[in-house]
Amino acid sequence: PDDVTVIATGGLAPMVLGESSVIDEHEPWLTLVGLRLVYERNVSRM
Repeated sequence: PDDVTVIATGGLAPMVLGESSVIDEHEPWLTLVGLRLVYERNVSRM
C-alpha cells in the first residue's frame, strides 16, 4: 500500500539505508523515545 511509512531504527539501520528503496525515515532512538513516552504517561501514577 502507498500509505505505509517504513522506518529504519537501531544502530545498524545506517548500513541498510543506502541499500533499500523502501525506507522512508530513519529514527535511531525510536525505542528510547517510546520508553520516555511510557514513563511520562505513568509518572503521575507513582
